[in-house]
Amino acid sequence: MAHRKIKWFFQLMALISLIFLSACGGGSESTDAKKDKSGNGDGGGQEHEFDFSHFFPPTHFMEEEIQTFAAELEKATDGRIKINSYPGASLAAPDEHFDAAATGSVDLALSVHGYTPNQFPLTSVMELPFMSKSAVEGSDHLWELYNEFDEFDDEYAGTIPLWLYTTDPGQLFTVGKQVKSVDDLKGMRIRSPSAETSEWLKALGATPVSMPMNENFEALERGVVDGTIAPWEAIKTWGLDEVIDYATVGNFYSTTMFVVMNEDIWNDLSEEDQATMKELTGKKMAEQTGKVFDKFGQDAIEQAKEKGIEIHELSEEELKDWRKYINPTIEKWIKNVDEKGLPGQKVYDRAVELSNKQE
Repeated sequence: MAHRKIKWFFQLMALISLIFLSACGGGSESTDAKKDKSGNGDGGGQEHEFDFSHFFPPTHFMEEEIQTFAAELEKATDGRIKINSYPGASLAAPDEHFDAAATGSVDLALSVHGYTPNQFPLTSVMELPFMSKSAVEGSDHLWELYNEFDEFDDEYAGTIPLWLYTTDPGQLFTVGKQVKSVDDLKGMRIRSPSAETSEWLKALGATPVSMPMNENFEALERGVVDGTIAPWEAIKTWGLDEVIDYATVGNFYSTTMFVVMNEDIWNDLSEEDQATMKELTGKKMAEQTGKVFDKFGQDAIEQAKEKGIEIHELSEEELKDWRKYINPTIEKWIKNVDEKGLPGQKVYDRAVELSNKQE
């Protein structure tokens, strides 16, 4: 009996020792894993899989740009960061993308600033008339303004802007009636992408109809609107050449867009991965996106000519008459932004200065 008790005692002690050693070994392994995930070990940071939501259709060239960016980022982070793209507004409506990113409903989002009026008062300076002659120029200037003026930060609260950009300059496209003068435009219902564009359309005597790009084709086809303000790029990528008859070229404005990341998600990244993200985005992606828009814009012009769309390019003399109505809306923009306690005049003057440097 005593012999059996001694045997049980040693078996019990052996079991306790085994449990103790396993716990110690497990604790050491867990600590190493935690060090790697925090970015303090050799692993360089925790693995992440993010969703990237946007409203462009899967066939749009921006989906290809996003896929290319995602592949470069995954390679540069040794597979730690993977991005899954969700095109076609499948996760959020076009006008909900910024809030979706700010609240964490999505990790990354791309959309048009003008779809959420009053959210981006300073950013909207690049949507004012005649601010740039190309998407590369507009994108470069917008990103520079964002980095120069700290007051821009409040507009993007809850997010980290990865890059900002503009489309190629917007033109006037109409159905059934060609517009060559201000008088021709009066009374026409014109789709508008932003509050800033609506303002000068009203001044010219048109009736602006606020509408995101993905509703544009159907509105033109059904006669809900008589025309649209849009970049040349939209003729090719959104198929507008199927429903319009005329183009009036005046380089009236540029649509501005954002690519933002939820701020909490950004803060979860290791310093190394944040640095990599910055290296692959910012000015580099602003200019790259601008180049693609400009290229598709030029391709769209040729496509429009092939489809028989009549193009009237406003001369400098003709534009003088348009400017009589448009320029006061610029002054109104400056006044409204200044009254909010923001440097509207300074931002506008700097934007004009940047534009003049390109000439």
